[in-house]
Amino acid sequence: MQGSRGISLLELLIAMTLGALLLAGLIAIASSTGAASALQRSQAAVQDRARYAATTLARAVREAGFRPQPWSEDHPLRALGDGSADDVAHGSDRLVLRAWSDRNCYGNLNPERDAAGRPRFYVRERTFDLSGSDNLMLLCRYGPSADELATQIPRQGLVPGVESFQVLFGEDADRDGRIERWVPAGAWVGPDRVRGVRFGLLVRGDDAVQPTSRRNFTVLNASIRRGSDGRLRRVFAFAAAIRNRS
Repeated sequence: MQGSRGISLLELLIAMTLGALLLAGLIAIASSTGAASALQRSQAAVQDRARYAATTLARAVREAGFRPQPWSEDHPLRALGDGSADDVAHGSDRLVLRAWSDRNCYGNLNPERDAAGRPRFYVRERTFDLSGSDNLMLLCRYGPSADELATQIPRQGLVPGVESFQVLFGEDADRDGRIERWVPAGAWVGPDRVRGVRFGLLVRGDDAVQPTSRRNFTVLNASIRRGSDGRLRRVFAFAAAIRNRS
């Protein structure tokens, strides 16, 4: 019986090289899978933030200007508050909406009752703008008239990761029932002629998931330039009609 022979140095080096190549391939596959998963998570987070912002803003616009008895002068109100303004902070806009409501800022029925025992309608005013930390903010006030509003929800974060909040107002300048132009706050003939609101949002993810590069984004009528931090960014645009004016 011929004696067994050990592994030569050359064979050992070849085996180690093949093992290293196999390990490198497995690491590359795992890294690629992890990067794709991180990108998908970031895309989902950006979409969820935009969806929640769109739902909240559109609902507030649709409710703006609501009067429980539009044929009566007992509930005078302008749908757009005086605080609505263009380019007020961090290159973004501010939107102030008012409506008569029997529910306060928390969605609870007004404890004050009318002669018939039903909750009274008070003015609910909601203000939307951006903070310096890229957060879409909400402030809500409620009271018996536009001059008697108490703050119920102090200015607080509503949607994180919003880097630009742009607003345009659809104006029916000739009162023919159609929107002729979209203008910034204050550029309208009169706030009572605004029939709808258009929003633009630049929404950012939290993690670096793509190659770093500087990019320009167009958000409605604004041009936004952002740095090379590798975080996912998407622009969203949508519109909503003001109640009883569409």
